[in-house]
Amino acid sequence: MHSQDKRELVGKVNKFAFSFAEGGVDFHGAVNAVYGFYHLWKTILFCALKGRYLENGVKRLDEKGRFSVPDADTVYARLKRKETDEILGEFLAIQRSIIRWLRKARKIPWNVTVLIDEHDVPWYGDDAPYLVSTRKCDGTSLCFRYISINAVIGSQRICLYMLPVTLFSRKAMLVDELLDVVSRSFRIRLVLFDRGFSQDSLVLKTVAERGLRYLAPLPKNHKIKRLIEDTDTDQSGAWYHTGYIYGRAGISLNLFFTPNGKNDVERWKNYHVFCTNIDLADADISCLADVYRGRWNIENFYRDGEGHFMINTKTGEPQVRLFFFTVAAVLYNLWYLVRRLVMVIAQRWKDHLIDLLECKRRLGYTQRYGNKIGEELMQTCAA
Repeated sequence: MHSQDKRELVGKVNKFAFSFAEGGVDFHGAVNAVYGFYHLWKTILFCALKGRYLENGVKRLDEKGRFSVPDADTVYARLKRKETDEILGEFLAIQRSIIRWLRKARKIPWNVTVLIDEHDVPWYGDDAPYLVSTRKCDGTSLCFRYISINAVIGSQRICLYMLPVTLFSRKAMLVDELLDVVSRSFRIRLVLFDRGFSQDSLVLKTVAERGLRYLAPLPKNHKIKRLIEDTDTDQSGAWYHTGYIYGRAGISLNLFFTPNGKNDVERWKNYHVFCTNIDLADADISCLADVYRGRWNIENFYRDGEGHFMINTKTGEPQVRLFFFTVAAVLYNLWYLVRRLVMVIAQRWKDHLIDLLECKRRLGYTQRYGNKIGEELMQTCAA
């Protein structure tokens, strides 16, 4: 394909992808407001793709853009009018539209493995609502925290839903809500966690009560260490232990242990420990460990989302923070959609979008024309 033809195809795919978000965000402007959906949406996306603060991002867009650009105060004022449920509902509506099209185009499966993870955004300012403590961020012990559920598809992820975490949040309740939302669109075949979740036995109990299988590494407490030391087994191979009673929920776990390559005198240091509710008698333990390691270390939603699509901000307003986080997730999901249709590297994709954002044209197609382009692209996928 010639470079000009590919550029035209990428442009068509981009406009089609952004049609899913066309008018999908309410910026709470009056009927006679100077700035409408496109002014605000393009401004926010420009800052997200450039990784800028709104304050300097709008100035740069005003210099290069060919339309009237709202200032940062206007954008912040509009976003502060939004409620948490509204922001999450808008993301979910956009995300489900993307999923429906991908499913129709046979680009996304019904059965998925999901990852549930937390992400801390460090906070260096004064006290603000919804801050939680963290040990993960240098220079501060406070952060805004979000929990998300992501589908693993091949070697990529797609963000399905997210929730803000507060001081009063309970992980088990958040996990239950995430799973409830996702189970309406997918059949979940396996849930993966990190150690931060497996430490809470109520989380594992919640997943098991939904009839779902889970897999997670387990911290080595005193009881686990003693179990390893007291078990007479070949140190060079993997082994398992069933019926382990764990946590305040008193749930029964199946544990398996895989060598980590060490040869320490204290045997417990020589193993990785995983917990699951999968029947290990008929399972390939090494394969299960590889499933976890392979899936967890694939392209990271948070790393890529924050690195490519996150707006920088110093505001302590939780609604604004959450909105910027959902914008990063929307862009990440649209980036996944684009890659399913055309091969283009991230920076080249961003360059195409920025060119589109700087002009007066609509970012996406109208619904009628978008449907027509969608059918054409679907036929291209099937060819």
